[in-house]
Amino acid sequence: MKNKLLSKCLITFGFLLLFTLLLPFTSAKASSIDNEKDNGYRLNLKSITLVKGKSRALKVYPLGENAKLLFKSDDAEIASVSDDGTITASKVGNTIVTATIKDGATVTNLTCEVTVGLPAFSVKVTKSRMVIGLDKSDFLNVILKPSNTVEDARYSSNDSSIASVSTGGRITGKKYGLTYVFAEIDATDSDGTRKFSRCTVIVITPEDAPLLETYFNDHPELDYIPVDDLTKALDEYFNTKYDPTSSASFISNLNRFLDDKFKLADLRDKRNADLAKTQSN
Repeated sequence: MKNKLLSKCLITFGFLLLFTLLLPFTSAKASSIDNEKDNGYRLNLKSITLVKGKSRALKVYPLGENAKLLFKSDDAEIASVSDDGTITASKVGNTIVTATIKDGATVTNLTCEVTVGLPAFSVKVTKSRMVIGLDKSDFLNVILKPSNTVEDARYSSNDSSIASVSTGGRITGKKYGLTYVFAEIDATDSDGTRKFSRCTVIVITPEDAPLLETYFNDHPELDYIPVDDLTKALDEYFNTKYDPTSSASFISNLNRFLDDKFKLADLRDKRNADLAKTQSN
């Protein structure tokens, strides 16, 4: 009887000892899991690509009044981060910026992947002229150099009431007329102005759009007109003379207008002579 009682006491003591030893580890594990949770906090950016020399602000929300916030970069040589969360790109590469939020006994770590790449030194639109039907859209693509740049061109419209453009280069026809869409980068020319490339955008009826495209393709003599002179003439026609209600006579009216200004027959003769000369050589 005494042996059974002693045995029960030893077993009970063993369980108590085991529980006592495991309790700190269990608590530590629970605390670790709690620290891995976001606890309701969010970063405005989980990943970011920056051009060398550029900055972007990293924000944590919602942040309580008593919470303390600390930012740290794994590699400050690639991208540093200030006390207020401003990330500044310094060298091409990748790093991680960690935001640590201390709120009482709770500690939360949030991370943002940072990629730093090369800036662009040139930009060129793939279409110098674009014809869009009213309320229709098309994308303006650009060629940036170097090809591995992480910079994106910034788009703007000279008259957004005629044609608007999104940050991704989607152009939408808003009103009949002619305007210009620009693609710009941070690099500058010798005079200090930022480098850009321009596309002339003509907005007409959806029915007239293919007719105008065909007209341009069928009249290569227009290439003999200086670009600025032709653009100025098209600007005048589509912003003052274009009549969207007369599709039947639209092309003939345009051709007559351009012929009066540039003598298209003479330009065709010059082009044919140049072609004949090239073929004879």
